[in-house]
Amino acid sequence: MELPKVDLFTHDNNQLLTTLKEKQSSFDGLIVVYTNKDDLCNLIPAAKTYFELDASFGDALQVLFSETKQPHARMLLAPTGSLYNDFDDARRFKDIAFAAGKKALKMGMKSPLVCFADEPCQETNSQWTHDENLKEYQHFLEVTMLGLLESCFEPIDVRQFMKNVETFERLGFVASSKNANSCSIERVAAIEAGRRISKDIGNPDPEKMSPINIAKYIEEQFKDIDNVKVTIISNIEEIKKNYPLAHAVTRASLAVERHHPRFVHFEYKSPDQAKVKENLYFVGKGVTYDTGGADIKCSGHMRDMSRDKCGAAAVAGFFKTISMLSPEKVNVTGAIALVRNSVGPDMYVSDEVIVARSGKRVLVGNTDAEGRMVMTDLLCEFKERALADGNGKPSFLFTCATLTGHAIRAYSGYGITLDNGVARQHKISKRVYDAGHIFADPFEISTLRREDLTCVHAGSSNEDLVSANDKPSTMTDRGHQYPAGFMLQAAGLEKYGVDSKEVSIGYTHLDIAGSAETIGSEGWSLPRVTGSPVAALTGAFLC
Repeated sequence: MELPKVDLFTHDNNQLLTTLKEKQSSFDGLIVVYTNKDDLCNLIPAAKTYFELDASFGDALQVLFSETKQPHARMLLAPTGSLYNDFDDARRFKDIAFAAGKKALKMGMKSPLVCFADEPCQETNSQWTHDENLKEYQHFLEVTMLGLLESCFEPIDVRQFMKNVETFERLGFVASSKNANSCSIERVAAIEAGRRISKDIGNPDPEKMSPINIAKYIEEQFKDIDNVKVTIISNIEEIKKNYPLAHAVTRASLAVERHHPRFVHFEYKSPDQAKVKENLYFVGKGVTYDTGGADIKCSGHMRDMSRDKCGAAAVAGFFKTISMLSPEKVNVTGAIALVRNSVGPDMYVSDEVIVARSGKRVLVGNTDAEGRMVMTDLLCEFKERALADGNGKPSFLFTCATLTGHAIRAYSGYGITLDNGVARQHKISKRVYDAGHIFADPFEISTLRREDLTCVHAGSSNEDLVSANDKPSTMTDRGHQYPAGFMLQAAGLEKYGVDSKEVSIGYTHLDIAGSAETIGSEGWSLPRVTGSPVAALTGAFLC
């Protein structure tokens, strides 16, 4: 699904109305984003009459028609709500832009023009971020663009069924020169293109986006991209040898050929290696359906488990963004494990001891804790790569997954980021947090502590580590933290912390169980896939 054409027009010295009059013939409607009703009335005097007749007018999306066609014949008034109280953030612009886009499409607009009656004040520093140089709404224009673009997108399964999906043909934005100069349409297009790939993979049912079909989709999406190398592993024996923990998870699926696993590797190298500042490695969890395995999900908890692939979807989408922005300061390597946690005669079971790629013996405590099993061997492989690359630049490893119900219990609809000591020293989670905040893709920072490592230690000589207990994460203390402690040790990363006499390697775990989908849904439908954390990762590492 192609992005609509996006144009940005500027005005100076309070000449917004003049600019709107000049551009109105090229667009079929006007969306006016505003915070203060008085500022709206200054731009559209006719609105004052409605406010006098109805004090609630303009508190929500409102359609206004003008017989004089000034500044446009049909206008959609889009209030942000408050911007400057203690708990406001850039999502004010994202949310109203998304809602306005949905309404505009229903009204029949194909090419709306968007303006701001009162652009946000940038005089004060953000009260949220860790960087005093960041402004609360410095990317409000890009966030608004992303909200409109999100509103007109339908994922691939919808497009294939409906054929003719309503979308925008063109979007125009008008902003002051000061704010427009800090806006990058190229960055907006790259983030949205990445989010769309993420949603195309994350949204469809487990048959349409099985491991094999996801691999085919990625191959098609990256076939004409020169700066990202994509490698697909389909050989089962190779997967069993190199990724034994993931192979255990997918064992039951091997009886059904169309459910066979795939591993997809991505590699991006900066066009100027002299400018590289850091090496990034991303592992994505792509469990295309999670039954829970032998510890089967019951009482309705299996529902929505086709979305357990959203970590892998985000990593794939992020590489699309990388390919479009061609960043110079990073080399980025990625891999996604695409497997199905099925039920069958050959399913892995609790009490099995499986030897990981690192050589650690892992006692399986619960087969529904498959996500950490799926990612650990890839994390170990990237540890090996980081040690071998040897370009003298710091290396940071990431796992990205819809990993635990505890993440939703702890932080509801927010993504979670937590570091090992090396990543914490380099402020990796703070970078994700700050970027997510100003790009309306917010994260919470959690902390990896010693208890999260010791709780998975062996209780007998039969094993080296234990993968989960016999309870769901929501009923386990520190249920979203300790899986990172397991993966860190099972991959052999604990040897390369801040006290390492060799090389130190940063590790950050991103649990996006809360942010990969919207919280809540319409009726009994599944929630909407969001494409998080593509925007946050772009702001943190590519800007």
